[in-house]
Formats: sequence, structure tokens, C-alpha cells
Amino acid sequence: MRRTRTVCDEQVILHDRAYDVVRVKLSVRDGSERIRGIVRHRGAVIVLPILDDGRVVLIRNERWVVGRALIELPAGGLEPGETPQAAAVRECAEETGFRPNSVERLGCFYTCPGFSDELMHAFVARGLVAQSQQLEPDESIQVCPVSGNEAMAMADRGEITDAKTLATLLLAARRGVL
Repeated sequence: MRRTRTVCDEQVILHDRAYDVVRVKLSVRDGSERIRGIVRHRGAVIVLPILDDGRVVLIRNERWVVGRALIELPAGGLEPGETPQAAAVRECAEETGFRPNSVERLGCFYTCPGFSDELMHAFVARGLVAQSQQLEPDESIQVCPVSGNEAMAMADRGEITDAKTLATLLLAARRGVL
């Protein structure tokens, strides 16, 4: 496939904890230039926690950006120097109150490649040990354990609308985890 654009210049216009918003000048195939805004992201993880009884730990997460709570799997950004595996353990423990004894890689995917380079690493977590949630001050998360079949049915009914959760459930189902 032939490249249709070349990056000529990048300027960070907003630096946040997990990402930068960047103004990019592109040279396109016809010789003209375009200006685009993109998100440069450190990367993130999403975790499918499975309890010893086989239930999946979903969360109800208040998402102020969309103005409502979404049913999701626990997820979050990589800290500087952190491996995806370590981030998966940390995020699962923080958001669900269950620390996994093991995490297994399911795969990875880009979340919104039209404007972001965020690469999401998906994991299955097992051997969950109960502890207390360790939420950020601006997080409001409720733990919602359901059977794997119910999680898939919720996706089918449109009750799960979070793309990263849908992608991870699909990966898990295709690999025989659910």
C-alpha cells in the first residue's frame, strides 16, 4: 500500500497525564498540506477478570464525557515505564477490588486509529483475590459480576456500548475463554 501522507511538523498543544494532543502538518499525495489534530497516547490495558466461579467482573463506570454510566471491563492507561502486564494487574485491582494472581494476554487493538495512536492491550485475569477498590477521586465505579453468557447477551442486546469492552469480549469468545 502506497503512503498518501507524510508528517512535516508536529506541535504539542496539550499535554495530559496519559496523552498529548498534537497539531500535525501533513504533506499529502497531491502536494498540498493539511493540518490535523491527533492524540499521541502512551498505551492502555483492558482486563477481563474471571472469578473462581466463572463469572466475569464487569463494571458500571460513570463517564462524564458521554453523560451516563457505561457497562465496561476495567481498563486504564500505562504509567511511564510500566509493562502492559503490570498495568493489567494494577487496573484490575484498583477498579474492581480484585487483585489477579495471573494475567494472560488476549491480544491488542487500536482504539480510534483515525485520530489516535492508542494501542489497547487486552488480558484475561484469573486467581482473583478480594481487596478494596482503590479509585481515583474522580472515579465512580460499581462492580457487576455476571456469567460469561450474560456478558455476551448484554453485548447482543446493546447494553454494552463501550467499544474496547466489546472488542475484548469478542477476543475472549473467539479464543474459548467465554
